Amino acid sequence: MKKVRFTNGIQGKGFAAALALSICAVGLSTYAAYNGAVRNVATGVKEEKYDDNVFIFTEPAETVNAEKLGVPKETEKTTGEEIVVPIEEEPAEIALADEAGLIFKSAKTMPVADGKVINPYSGGELVKSETLGVWKTHDGVDIAAPVGTAVSSMMKGTVTEIRNDPLWGVTVVIDHGDGVVGYYSDLDANVSVKAGQEVSMGEIIGQIGSTADIECKLEPHLHFGVTVGGAWTDPVKFIES
Repeated sequence: MKKVRFTNGIQGKGFAAALALSICAVGLSTYAAYNGAVRNVATGVKEEKYDDNVFIFTEPAETVNAEKLGVPKETEKTTGEEIVVPIEEEPAEIALADEAGLIFKSAKTMPVADGKVINPYSGGELVKSETLGVWKTHDGVDIAAPVGTAVSSMMKGTVTEIRNDPLWGVTVVIDHGDGVVGYYSDLDANVSVKAGQEVSMGEIIGQIGSTADIECKLEPHLHFGVTVGGAWTDPVKFIES
């Protein structure tokens, strides 16, 4: 009788131990699953299961400073927007805004050596005429020098006309080419050239006289005018260009 009770006691204790181990295993499994789920939720990672032998490729996230094709390097990024900063280019050579073209770059000289400009080009503004006492434009420059001082061509050209103008006196007109025409007025009657003659830069065409009645109250001078494409321009700036 005691043997039977001893055996039954052993069997009861074994069963209780197995049951306890099973409960512990279930508890640990449940805790591991719960802990993993909580960690996934905290990190924002969704757990997914895939079949064996399936390779999952995840494209790397774009970094903030990564360059994009087709986007200029000179860019600045703001939140959600991209601002393109224009690339500064080297300034192009400024073209001459006149009809004379390359003649502006040709060699030129003042028609009166060591002369003094006493009345500048007015640029379309009205100035008071000392002789007439009225306000008018001054479409040339007055270069003062003693009577008899040599007057030369500012650049090469062809003499197109020699005239005794009722206002501007003895005048030599020279076509310098490319629409540029020079007017040399208030000369002495004894000019050194004739119509149709070709002249070079610095070649003497006459001498200062006192024949321009419209400016007779001024000291002896050359009244010198230049037109480009038929429009008056500043002779001094033209020569210095």
